[in-house]
Amino acid sequence: MENLTPGWSGLRVPKACILGLGLIGGSWAGALHLAGWEVFAVDPEKASIDEAVRRGWIKTGWTAMPKFLEVDLVVLALPLQELTKGLDQLVGKIPKGAVVTDVGSLKSEICKKSGTVDQKGTRDFHFVGGHPMTGSEQSGFEVADSELFRGYPYVLTPTADCPRDVVQALVKLVEGFGAKVVFRDPMDHDVDVAMVSHIPHLLAVSLTLATQDAGKEGVSALELAGRSFRELTRIADSSPEMWKEIMVKNADAILGGLTLWEEKIRELRECILQGDGESIAEAFRKAHEVRDASILSS
Repeated sequence: MENLTPGWSGLRVPKACILGLGLIGGSWAGALHLAGWEVFAVDPEKASIDEAVRRGWIKTGWTAMPKFLEVDLVVLALPLQELTKGLDQLVGKIPKGAVVTDVGSLKSEICKKSGTVDQKGTRDFHFVGGHPMTGSEQSGFEVADSELFRGYPYVLTPTADCPRDVVQALVKLVEGFGAKVVFRDPMDHDVDVAMVSHIPHLLAVSLTLATQDAGKEGVSALELAGRSFRELTRIADSSPEMWKEIMVKNADAILGGLTLWEEKIRELRECILQGDGESIAEAFRKAHEVRDASILSS
């Protein structure tokens, strides 16, 4: 098979295989299809494969890993606890020089594993860690969207031994999906996402449970929940199994982030106790400036 990296440019159509047709893996399949790739998939749920074929996003798929995948790119879109095992399964099953990326919520473990995946010698494929900073509280292929990545950050965590042209090929591909590529060290990534993703999920869950207990007996405060509460707690509907794994595996970063948040909430609590309305208003003004400058401007 003619290897098309770097840049996946050649006389033939580039080929990719998605391992896992959930929300993110399915969206990758759709985005690659729109980009002109020939896409295959592996997923234990035949219904997901059939639906992906029906949409025209993949050519075919399998419910178990084939003996060999003649592809240029493999996207590991497996549950977090299965990612390193998925990496092991690729040894000797994809062409030399192929590119492998993942979409996991944590990067330290998988990036460390990528350097030792082949115990018999040097691995013969290139690995670039990835994490699209978009998603949904819903899961499964049925909610996959070929435009899911457009307008959102997409983190890449290449290791030092990954060739520059391989990284640039993946950057070009992801930017073609409409995403904004951001580079991070794997450990720094895990600390950062604790603040912008993992802790917000904890806050959504804890606020929902606290509100359930609020109000007089027999009268639920949730009956009054309007748009702000619904938006703030939407992610409490996310997969319990997925978030169980994330919270346990990224415990140190999450606990550190919670300490920072607790300091801020204590400061605001003290302002309320003291009746210091001006300091409360100043906190709102500062948060407004920070959010506008960082999130809304990106």
